[in-house]
Amino acid sequence: MAKPSQIQALPALPPGPDEVYIPYSAWRAQGRFRHALLQEKYTATRIAKIVAIVFASYAVVLAMIRSLPSSIFGIPAGIFLNLVIYAALFVLSYPLLTSPTNIQIGKEGIKIHWLSVLGLLSTPWIKLDYIDFVNVSSFRRGYYKSRAIDIYINKDNVPLNIRRALRLVAPSLWCVSLGFKPTLKLRFDIAAISHDADVQVLLRTLKNLLPSEKLGSELLELGEQEGTSFTKLWLDSLDGGNRSNSNLGLPQGSLEPGEILQDGQFEIVRRLAAGGQAITYLALAHKVNQESAQVVLKEFVLPVRGGMEIRKRALENVEHEAKLLQKLNNERIVKLIDCFVDSQRAYLVLEYIDGLSLRKLVQDGGAVSENEAVRLGIEMCRVLEYLHTLEPAIIHRDFTPENLLLRSTGSLALIDFNVAEQLESKETKTMVGKHCYVSPEQFRGKATIQSDIYACGCSLYWLLTGQDPEPISMSHPKTERPELSDEINTIVACATAIDVSKRFASAALMRAALEKIT
Repeated sequence: MAKPSQIQALPALPPGPDEVYIPYSAWRAQGRFRHALLQEKYTATRIAKIVAIVFASYAVVLAMIRSLPSSIFGIPAGIFLNLVIYAALFVLSYPLLTSPTNIQIGKEGIKIHWLSVLGLLSTPWIKLDYIDFVNVSSFRRGYYKSRAIDIYINKDNVPLNIRRALRLVAPSLWCVSLGFKPTLKLRFDIAAISHDADVQVLLRTLKNLLPSEKLGSELLELGEQEGTSFTKLWLDSLDGGNRSNSNLGLPQGSLEPGEILQDGQFEIVRRLAAGGQAITYLALAHKVNQESAQVVLKEFVLPVRGGMEIRKRALENVEHEAKLLQKLNNERIVKLIDCFVDSQRAYLVLEYIDGLSLRKLVQDGGAVSENEAVRLGIEMCRVLEYLHTLEPAIIHRDFTPENLLLRSTGSLALIDFNVAEQLESKETKTMVGKHCYVSPEQFRGKATIQSDIYACGCSLYWLLTGQDPEPISMSHPKTERPELSDEINTIVACATAIDVSKRFASAALMRAALEKIT
């Protein structure tokens, strides 16, 4: 269970797997909603509506001001109107200003906490016996809309002191408690639950503690939808469904040759490489009544500390790469075979490619001939053509000699999609990739398909010269090897142009230029 630093000031949780704190923030929910609005496409119709509403509102306010008498209830009209506006703003902002910070759920029931610099304020226990029904609903307040987990309580079954507390709490949870209504509702905004993984924790806890007849069908469906993510499945597996494991990290030591994983399915042969957040191993995949096959296990090392939120982010990187590889079906892309968790480590099982990386190829044998570099350049362009013509296009963002493997057949295969992204978001991304192969726009966090073309040109420079190119610069291999042709020199320079508009517009155009040399 992810917990903010101030959660230590909350009362200690009783023992048991169903005792949890859920961090809660209405401000975060509002921020999420505004961010979602900014991502929508503002069509001409939408813009026209917004402009019309603004002008209509302005006209209404002007009309009200002109029609007001000089004073209302002995108060000058202008001051009275200001008071009305301030009162309306207070009512609208009250749920934000008084939103709880934590929800506690366990065998005793539900308790709501407000934890701030002023101290801790909590409701009495709302016992599970008081709850009549729990379900999921959609709600809207002004421009804001979201989904919520609604807990219905029959006020007639609740002691007077708790009934009063619930009436005070209700407005902070977007609810209204009127005396003539027998049922009171507590509404927990799903978007306000601070950590996405905690939604699943909350649902699981409610299912464990409440009888099935008190759970609505929408609540059960939400639980099924939330459980389909690799990350959530892995979190459940890593934590074993027990909150006491939430702060455990993955063991940091390397696996030794001969170690067995996944109930004997995989046997470690040797370590291949280590870097970043992953270690790769050569392994044997043992299958019943079949010969053992060689595979690559990519092991993701998760943080030891930081709680569920940090671990969730690390696992999302694994899920991101797995989902991308699942979509790809090309002989020039390493294939994803499986993914699993074993001994609190997350793994991708990948096709084993028997060959050298282009980095190792040049380190062992020196710069390649121009003809071989052109052949490999065409292979690289075909890989990028496949990725860039997908819908949406995929940008690899780490297209380097380390990640291009030369098969024994002479063809290339691209690996390591950990930082690849689909070209469907206009958000600024963080800069990733190896410095010498990163284009200027990618360095600023705004990678495009031309960023992969820049890296392709840099990789050609490495093949031709045996040297890494100068970072953020146009490369000219002919300066290092005068015997190279002007054509190959021009192609590398064009691919690595600083100005994106002067680079090849597509990998297909770069491939066509290379084919002219052959």
